[in-house]
Parts: sequence; C-alpha cells; structure tokens
Amino acid sequence: MSRKDKTGTNPNPKDKLEIAQKIAANSKKVARTYASLENAFIYFFRWVSSLLTKAFFSRRLSKIIALVMAIVMYISVNMTASDTFGVTQSATLTDIPVKVVYNSEIYEVSGIPDTVNVMISGAISDISLQKGKINSVVTADLSGLTEGTYQIRLTPTNFSNELSVHILDTPRVNVTIKKKITTKYNISYEYINKNKMDPAFILSSATFDTTEVLIRASQDTLDSIAFVKALIDVTDVDADFTRQAQIVAYDNNGSIVNCDIIPEFVNVTVTVTQPTKQVPIIVRPVGKLIEGYAIDEIALDNSIVTISAPVDILALIDAVYIDLDVSSITKNTDISTTLTMPSGVMKMDITKVNMKITIDKVTSKVISGVKVAWENVDSKYKPKLVNDSDALVNVIVTGTLKNIETITVDDIFVTIDLSDVVVGVQEVPINVTGNNIFVTYAIEDGRKYVQVEISE
Repeated sequence: MSRKDKTGTNPNPKDKLEIAQKIAANSKKVARTYASLENAFIYFFRWVSSLLTKAFFSRRLSKIIALVMAIVMYISVNMTASDTFGVTQSATLTDIPVKVVYNSEIYEVSGIPDTVNVMISGAISDISLQKGKINSVVTADLSGLTEGTYQIRLTPTNFSNELSVHILDTPRVNVTIKKKITTKYNISYEYINKNKMDPAFILSSATFDTTEVLIRASQDTLDSIAFVKALIDVTDVDADFTRQAQIVAYDNNGSIVNCDIIPEFVNVTVTVTQPTKQVPIIVRPVGKLIEGYAIDEIALDNSIVTISAPVDILALIDAVYIDLDVSSITKNTDISTTLTMPSGVMKMDITKVNMKITIDKVTSKVISGVKVAWENVDSKYKPKLVNDSDALVNVIVTGTLKNIETITVDDIFVTIDLSDVVVGVQEVPINVTGNNIFVTYAIEDGRKYVQVEISE
C-alpha cells in the first residue's frame, strides 16, 4: 500500500524533492550556527586566559589585585565577623571627666577624682562612634546626702547603650561631705606677667574698690588659708590703668586653695611711672687731627638728652657720649650721627644729633704753679713727696687760641695715683687733665712719674 499525505492523497515526487532540499538547507544552517558559537566560545576563552596571564605575571596588576583582595578580606573579617557573628572588642578611654551632683552652695566635697579611665566593650562600629562623643562623663550622684563620709559608686553617663562600660581602678570612691561657712578676709596684691612689661616703667601704687572679700568653705579649708591675693596682670602696660584683678586664696606652701570667693574679681587702679633723667651729650674726639690744627668748637643741635631707665641704672649715668674720629677731618665740617644708648637705658627722647665741627690753628701756653693732689690713697698709708718742689708743677696746654686763652690753674688737675704703692720710697704715676676736652695737657718738663715715700 502506498503512503498518503494528510489530505489522503499520495505526495507528489516533486514535492518530496523540495522537502528534502529544505531539510538539507536547515541542517547546513544549524551546522554553521553551531560552528560560529564554537568559534566565539574559543575566542572568549582565549581572551580571558590571556587577561589572567597578564594579570598574574604583571608586577603592577598583581599588586593591585593583592591589595583589593586584602581590603576585601579585612572588611569581611572586621565587619562581618564582628557585627554578623557577634564578636566583641574592647578599648580604654582615658581622662573621662567626673561630674559631681550635689548642692555646691551648702556643701564642700572631697575624695572624688577629677577624671577616671573606663573600658568599653562591644562591636567595633559602636566603639568608633563612642570615641567620637565629647559629652560622655562619669557621674558621682550625692544628691540627698548630708554631712558625713560615704562610699558611692561612679556611674557612666551618655555612653552608647550597645556598649558595656566598666570604670577602671576606682568604680567606688570614699566621699567626705562638709558644710560650708563664710568668713571675711583682707586681700593683698601681686603683679603677674611683669616679664611681659617694659622695664622702663615702674608700678607706683594700686588702689582697690574693696580690700575685703568673703570666702565660703568648710572650716578645715578655711583654716588652711594663709593669705588672699588680688592678681594684677601688667602685660604690656605703659600708662596708668584700671582693670579687674582675680582673687585667689593660698595655703602656707603657696598652693591655691579651692574655695568660693565673693567677689571673684575686684577693680584695681594702678599708677604707672617712667623714671627719666636729663644728661648732657658730650663729644669725645678720638684720633689725631691734621698737623698744626685743633678742634676749636663742636656745636650740637641738641646738647641735652632725656633717658628712661630703672632708677638704679639712671643713678650710674652722668652723660651720653659720642666718640668722634677726627683723623679724617681737614676743614670745618657738618656731621650727623646716631646716639649710642647706654647699657640699661630703655628709651631716649632723641636718637640722632647734628654736629657743626670747627677747626683752627693750634697754639700753646704754660700754666704755672698747678698744685699736685693725691689720688686713690689707702687710709693705712701716709704719703709724702720726696722732693718738696714736686708739690707744684707747670703744665703746657695746647689747643686753639679760643680754648686756651681762658684756662687758669683752677681748670687743671694734676694727681698722683697711689693705688699700687707699698711702704718705702718709690716712683708713682703723675697724671694731668683739664675741663676742656678740646685741649691737651702735659707736665712742662715731660715727667710721667714722681718719687713718693710711703709710711704706715
């Protein structure tokens, strides 16, 4: 029997051929698609293989991969293990302040530390958050307690509820509570920061709006107070001032006593002075003027200077000197020079002077009968000139005519220096000076020494 199609008729041979051809074509298409997929997979596999090869055999990429893996492992261990699996860690917080709850108006408390150390335990994230808090304290609650000694437990306050908190060393403390009483004290005063004040100024007097204060503390604390001072800050003061001064109580060792002081500050007015002194400006010629000439006059635009210094320094200063090198002066000259501030002087009202220097031809004259005087005599010795004629000497004065014409015996000083003498006859130095610094002085016969007999 021959096969029929669904219609019940036998298929046409031509139709059979077409069906066969379609099946063959579809088979080739499937084969090509499979080959394409196979080639794509092989290409992708080779690309991944090449990439992994470069990653593991490249120094730079291998370091990056290692770092990434380490970070991933760290996060996994510290976050997952701690938070997910409940592993806790601990940390110590130091110097946590202790807050005391009590009536400070009525009672004085002792025995409680200012700070304590605590240990916190919990998840690392909670510990990190706690370390960032600034309002966590440990509380000592004394409310409701009166005078006496008690043992109390310190309580952590404002810590995370997720953490376990343990106070180290002193979870319990012995506290003594004493009732305060009030006593009146006289105050003295002390200047502070004087090293930050210009030493050219002097603090002359201090006047307070009150000289008494009230101090409230326990009887034991009051008994420990040795003195009460107002601390006056004088940083950078250079004139009279009025300001507030803090009141502080001290014990016999100079330590501050913790107590209530009423008022804590008082107003004080301080008088500030600046010691001054007027001294002459003196020019001292140094060197030798040109041959045949001498200084006739040096006129200054300012001959007096006002100096500021501590009183003991002012007592030592009699003039401000200018050492003038005259070796290069060949004619009348105008010079401006800066004054050198003497040691210890803090201020001068002028710092520069102008000088008008006049020179003239030199001349000389002899001043006869200048009396010789002893100098640097030790009271245990009795000096005597070997030659009585040495008691009076003649002195040659040299300078310009204007400077020497008025010089007399009274303007010249001849002295015999006895600072290094011994008992017996010996030669000692003889010196001659005068009032006019523009004039030179010399013994007429040129002597530098005289014979002296020393006895006891």
